[in-house]
Amino acid sequence: MSHLDLLDRALLEDLAPSTQKELLEQALTDHQPPDNRRVFVNRTLRMEKIRFIGFDLDWTLADYHQTAMSELAFELALERLAHQFGYPEEILESKFQSEFCRRGLMLDIEEGMVLKMNRHRYVGRAYHGRRFLDNTERSSLYRQEPIYPSSKRFVFVDTLFELPEVNMFSELAERKRNGLELPDYGTIYRDTRNAVDSLHGDGSLKSKILADLPRYLPRDPKLALALERLALGDRKLLLITNSEWYYTEGLCTYLFDGVLPGLDSWRDLFDLVIVSSGKPNFFKKSIPFKRLDDQGDEVEEVTTPRWGGIYSGGCRGGLMHLLDCPGEQVLYVGDHIYGDILSSKMSSTWRTALVVRELEDELTVRKELTAQQRHQLVLRSELVDFGQRIDDLDDILLLLERLSKEAAVTPGNGAYLQSMERLRDDLATLRQEHKAMRKHAGRLQRRISTAINSFWGSLFKQGSNKSLFGSQVDDFACLYTSRVSNFSYYGSKHYFRVLQDSMMHESVL
Repeated sequence: MSHLDLLDRALLEDLAPSTQKELLEQALTDHQPPDNRRVFVNRTLRMEKIRFIGFDLDWTLADYHQTAMSELAFELALERLAHQFGYPEEILESKFQSEFCRRGLMLDIEEGMVLKMNRHRYVGRAYHGRRFLDNTERSSLYRQEPIYPSSKRFVFVDTLFELPEVNMFSELAERKRNGLELPDYGTIYRDTRNAVDSLHGDGSLKSKILADLPRYLPRDPKLALALERLALGDRKLLLITNSEWYYTEGLCTYLFDGVLPGLDSWRDLFDLVIVSSGKPNFFKKSIPFKRLDDQGDEVEEVTTPRWGGIYSGGCRGGLMHLLDCPGEQVLYVGDHIYGDILSSKMSSTWRTALVVRELEDELTVRKELTAQQRHQLVLRSELVDFGQRIDDLDDILLLLERLSKEAAVTPGNGAYLQSMERLRDDLATLRQEHKAMRKHAGRLQRRISTAINSFWGSLFKQGSNKSLFGSQVDDFACLYTSRVSNFSYYGSKHYFRVLQDSMMHESVL
């Protein structure tokens, strides 16, 4: 029996306290999660110092079936564009491409482009509609002047809820490029954004999800186990979501009620529930809380919530009056790099954990490509050595040419010429080998990248650099992992240590 199985038994079964204690102690000893279910650490965090943990709901606790969810929103929004925004019926023939839409991308709404940048704001990949731009085209658009991502021209793709918009924007840009009469790209983006927003706002999308939850939302008992384990030691758990009460209640009832023996109601998992929180404004503004009854009707307005209640709206400041602790004793777990992680980090000292669902699949692929990745590192090192040798021989040749001119009237001029000729031959050979090696490295890089995602490669890297998204994860998330249930592999007082935070010069030691 595995250590996690022992832990599950201790939490699930009606055992004597002494037996439960023994099983828990065994479960917490020498247990390692699978590589693709690990929690990764950017900033050291001692869980024993954390007294309160807040959770987002959508794409955090509610780990939707991504393709089914995105395709549903894509199809409903296309219908809305055609029937309410006056777009031609031909757009209804548009095809959803699940591999194309990734978070961490950026839209250029002036040019109709979808871009991927590295942390230095260098555009490494770009598509106009569905057409991939080569290096020359990409450079002419994005290397002639600085890029200002905060300008109105560019839109970041921060959350999985935005993936249908990426697909729609690209599909409509492709149809416009091929001659279909459509508005300018900026209008296409705004209409697409409004269509998707209206689906969320009027409940159209949510009603379809609630009507067929098994299709859109997996039910994972390990998630409840993770929450039970995190709550050990009288730690309090909070649910802080932008979703309305009726939707929150529907999802959580499906996710938690009855998945574990004795867990009759999801409300038993959370010491406080805050719905319609309005993040990121929840972290920035001073807004009162509205206490709700069990049917979701407003009872009263308060500045500070009370334990055990259901509230709508509110703000971090009012919540901290209840928690009455330093911000570093609060951990917030969410999926939105801006609305959950950056906003809470910039406005408080709360600790942060980012849920990146794509991480699990990427780690699985990378493990299968271990040999190729090691070969790639060797090739990169050899390319550096080749380049250095070519540079050295170039300089020697230049020096010999200068000396041959100075010694033009003296004996021995022939020796200079012979040395120069040999160097030219050596340089030509090295350059040919270097070119062949670069092509081989490029092919290997493309194979690795395509295996992860055929359009964009790694979510966290662009070439040999971190992607813009990868750098944001590095900068703002204390912890990151692929799903909340991964915390079930760790003790409630686990010490998440930074094992290495190397700078480039340390690689020579």
